[in-house]
Amino acid sequence: MKSDKKVLFLASWYPSDENSTLGNFVQKHAELANEIAYVDVLYAVNSNAVKRITVVDEVINNLRTVIVYYPTVKSELPGLSSVIKRNSFLNALREGFKYLNSKYDLVHLNAVFPAGIFARWLKKKHHIPYVVTVHWTGFLECHNVYSSLPFYLKNTFKRIFNAAQQVFPVSDHLGKALINLGLTEEYSVLNNVVKSKYFYPEKKKSNSNSIPRFLHISTFDDSHKNVTGMLRVFSKLKIDFQLHIITEGDELDVWKVITFFNIPHEKCIVESKLKVEEIGEAMRKSDCFVLFSNYETFSIVLAEAWMSGLPVIYSQCGGLTEITNSNIGIQIKSKDEVGLLKALENFNVSKYNPDLISDFSNQFSEGAIKKQLDKVYRTF
Repeated sequence: MKSDKKVLFLASWYPSDENSTLGNFVQKHAELANEIAYVDVLYAVNSNAVKRITVVDEVINNLRTVIVYYPTVKSELPGLSSVIKRNSFLNALREGFKYLNSKYDLVHLNAVFPAGIFARWLKKKHHIPYVVTVHWTGFLECHNVYSSLPFYLKNTFKRIFNAAQQVFPVSDHLGKALINLGLTEEYSVLNNVVKSKYFYPEKKKSNSNSIPRFLHISTFDDSHKNVTGMLRVFSKLKIDFQLHIITEGDELDVWKVITFFNIPHEKCIVESKLKVEEIGEAMRKSDCFVLFSNYETFSIVLAEAWMSGLPVIYSQCGGLTEITNSNIGIQIKSKDEVGLLKALENFNVSKYNPDLISDFSNQFSEGAIKKQLDKVYRTF
């Protein structure tokens, strides 16, 4: 039953006309939260397409979404530019909040910075408590971005965390990183959500095809996903195989890397920017998902693969990749190309039970996340 709580989903990342995929995992959480409470989304983003603050108010998937576009700051003076950018961002959020003209029981902050500055202002000015969901890979030790920030920015982060009522990293690995950095003393994991409408096992999957079909889905950002390392290993693979790559970028860029490593084009399928239902179908048609990342905070594609009943060969690099369970796939060390080659050569889809893998992934389902969010919201 939907509670009477009114929640403002305040986001540092969110899909918009400027970037249609940025923060889409935040959007999924917001849509789910809207099923158990009354949720409005507020997001501000700079844009070259506007000359003044422009508020766009839309209902997207039954969720009121207010996106505030504000002019891009042109100043190139480092100190002055950062101050102007910050003030422009906060002014845009104030305009958006004023436009919403509503009272809220709770602010749910998603991605700490920079929207957390506004969350603290709302708590101080309007006495609205806030909780925060943490997604950023920069907190991880292997990434080391937070540790390299200037003192004043670290201090801003600490103030945002200290003022939050509760902290929800999307993985246990990320939560431990936050404790090690002194940003929080305790946390509860709030997994990203996977929509079972699109990700589910094939009811009668045929294993008659003796050629294994491997699937990889990513942004093709090499520093993050280590696609060159993965493709270098596929170039050494002696068994027959099919490799299906789905990218958010340009297909031509993927083919160039495939060609560089002399992987026969007839063994590869490359597609880009597929719809979520098409990605689900691609997973059901595959035998194994391959993730060879250098780091992850959660890895939504890993959760989607498991919910689809798909075994995974994955590098241990944070987030869900820290899970060790031989029933759901093969875990190898990060950057271990010898280990990846061995795993690919020895992979046998008949060793895995799709229903068992899918049952394991229930922790990422809508029902599990809604139950957790409902428990949090009802305390305010």
